[in-house]
Amino acid sequence: MRRRAELCRFRFQDIQQLPNGRVALRLVFSKTDQLGKGKIVPISLATHQLLKQWGDRVNHTGFILRGMSKNGAIRESLNPASINNILQALQQRAGIDDVGQLSGHSFRVGGALDLLEDGEPLERIMLRGGWKSESTTISYLRNWKATSYYV
Repeated sequence: MRRRAELCRFRFQDIQQLPNGRVALRLVFSKTDQLGKGKIVPISLATHQLLKQWGDRVNHTGFILRGMSKNGAIRESLNPASINNILQALQQRAGIDDVGQLSGHSFRVGGALDLLEDGEPLERIMLRGGWKSESTTISYLRNWKATSYYV
């Protein structure tokens, strides 16, 4: 549920082991943290395992998300605008055309909607998405369409 720029800013050195045995990424700067106070973003153990595998390939240094040239060479970073192009190419390959065009923003909207459908309270959704106001969070949740099992 992070913004494209935040996702592209994570580095391998931002991976932290928490005292409770969980793992997190340290977000050192964001749109809503202009002073760079930072924030801990918990990640799943499965995501951590995938990060370890990817880190083995790129020596556990630099940016986590990276571009790739047409000849397969791994670049040092990934431009946030590229996320939209990547998602849309994957969407086209998968033949998913009944949900509208995916974008980097889909992570935030989809994550908020998943939490809502799982019965999470608004405060927890706000915390996970990094929103400070209820009105902003609710604007994301307006995309929700009730399914028959909610009626």
